[in-house]
Formats: sequence, structure tokens, C-alpha cells
Amino acid sequence: MRSILLASFIFLTGCVNITTQVAPENPAVKPITQGSDCSYIVFGFGYGTNTIEGAMRNAEPPVAKIRSISYDTFTLLMFGSQCVTVVGEGSLPSQ
Repeated sequence: MRSILLASFIFLTGCVNITTQVAPENPAVKPITQGSDCSYIVFGFGYGTNTIEGAMRNAEPPVAKIRSISYDTFTLLMFGSQCVTVVGEGSLPSQ
């Protein structure tokens, strides 16, 4: 009986990968660099705040002009992540 419950738990739970576009894409900005700010989920518990500014800073080079913003959600069994992703043109660091 336990093996049937375990097998049904494993095979009936699935993988979810969803991307949601937050704002209309700006085609005037080139998609040169991309940054993400993520929070992770373990056994259904997650903690964190994902910000657009954090995603812009995490790109290399940092995003200066935004082309698109999206939320990405991924879950597999009891683990997952939720990220905000920013794509755009980067700024060169000051020398």
C-alpha cells in the first residue's frame, strides 16, 4: 500500500514551468544583456523578494534600458524557483 501511495505521489505530481510577460516588449531596445532576481522554494516553503532593480543589477553589464520584463516560475515535486527576468541594453561601468 505504501509503495502505491509513493508511486502515485511521484507520478501524479508534475513539473511546472511558466513565463509571464509583465509589460509590452519595447522593440526599440536591443536584447543585449539579461539579469534575474530569484527566490527558491523547498518543500513548499519559500522566502524572498524579487525586484526588477535587483534583476537589472544582476545582469553583466547591468541593464540600463529595459526591453522586456517577465516572471518565471518553475516547480518540480516539492522544489522550485520564482524569478523576475529583465532583458535590455547594458551600461558600461565608469572607469
